[in-house]
Amino acid sequence: MAIYLGRLAGLISRLLGREGTSLPGWIALRIYPDLLRDLARTLGKVIIITGTNGKTTTANLLARILKEIAGLEVVHNREGANMAAGITAALMASVSRLSKVSKRVAVLEVDEGSLRYILKQIPANLIVVTNILRDQLDRYHELEQTLDYIRQSLAFAPQAELLLNADDPLVASLGESRDIVYYFGLERTPYIRLDRGDVQEGHICPRCRELLDFAYYHYSHLGQYHCPRCGWGRPFPHFRVKDLRKRQEGYNFTLMYPKGEAEVFTPLPGLYNCYNILAALSAGWILGIDPREAVELVAIFKPGQGRAEVFKIGDKKVTLLLVKNPTGLSEALRAVAETRPGAYLLAINDLAADGRDVSWLWDVDWEPLIKFPGQRIICAGLRAWDMAVCLRYQGIKLDLVKVVPQQARSLREVLQEETGEILILCTYTNLAVYRRLLLRMGGRSEIKDLSSLPRTA
Repeated sequence: MAIYLGRLAGLISRLLGREGTSLPGWIALRIYPDLLRDLARTLGKVIIITGTNGKTTTANLLARILKEIAGLEVVHNREGANMAAGITAALMASVSRLSKVSKRVAVLEVDEGSLRYILKQIPANLIVVTNILRDQLDRYHELEQTLDYIRQSLAFAPQAELLLNADDPLVASLGESRDIVYYFGLERTPYIRLDRGDVQEGHICPRCRELLDFAYYHYSHLGQYHCPRCGWGRPFPHFRVKDLRKRQEGYNFTLMYPKGEAEVFTPLPGLYNCYNILAALSAGWILGIDPREAVELVAIFKPGQGRAEVFKIGDKKVTLLLVKNPTGLSEALRAVAETRPGAYLLAINDLAADGRDVSWLWDVDWEPLIKFPGQRIICAGLRAWDMAVCLRYQGIKLDLVKVVPQQARSLREVLQEETGEILILCTYTNLAVYRRLLLRMGGRSEIKDLSSLPRTA
């Protein structure tokens, strides 16, 4: 009854023009709180992806690898609904498909705040932690609290294998006292940073609280580090990227893994996506898939909705990007700076799903906007004026900034700019709205590959 009533609620929601991604699960859990535990019994293996940034892209790629290369039936919350209700909805949508339990694999993106509840309900075989960055201060407060929460949550999955980001000292510290731990990371690249001018966060030794020494950074606190007091440092990765080369179309790199290597190309922008691809390929290897079998898939892979999703509207190229914290926004700006967008739309909300505290805007590295002056910037959303004030104090000229809080009007405004390249950076509750508006205005999304996965949410 819980499943059928939840599905009915989702159908009604979609008929009313809403997403309805998490509603079926929310209704079903209200009726039958133990539903998630019961649904987990239909699964052969469970892979959980958690962390601050990169969960959706990593999970989407891993799900495709398992489905298309290993031939498994993949249950996946591919639309990014990563709390209990969204995960329940994904599992609910799959129960009508009859197959052997051993062939059913769940790839679940899980919000850090929901990790403990999910691990209590679902026995995980592999847990991937992408990174720990400052995010949604009203929910997670500071980094140490997020780290402690994830560590305490992992105690409910003592038998699970861990795949951790070696370049993030906070994430790497989670591997201590665990039986089976794998690490992934980037070797020194031509794009490292040697100064402390970037957004610096987790640079305290998790063991002794001494300031870590960094030889270099990839971004934020991800890099090569060691503690001068206790000697703890970056573990050597089982999976690592070397010879990273940036091209106009994306990145090439050599993936080194136990007893093998593979040449990889990805069209996705930014070093952060190299981490996401590395994490997905590493998880695939742990599950029995040689990365060399997946390189062709990686070369054509496009991320999920709003993750550098490209739309064509007439002669304009519009890129839609989700941003939610200072590191994410800084890296997004840096990744697209060389394409020189002629206009930006920054849509900032402060609803519960976005995070009520928007002070993080002042910690963003706005250098790419300052370095290439002249682009028109539209500030939109509930905190449009806060965004405009922040830009003013960064030294951006007021005549280049226009405040248009209304979503539809702001999109029409930026589309009128005389440029072929437009970048929309928006927080979570703006994402679906702008995507819907772009489609209604005749935009054609370049995402085609997601249709090959069953709709599970």
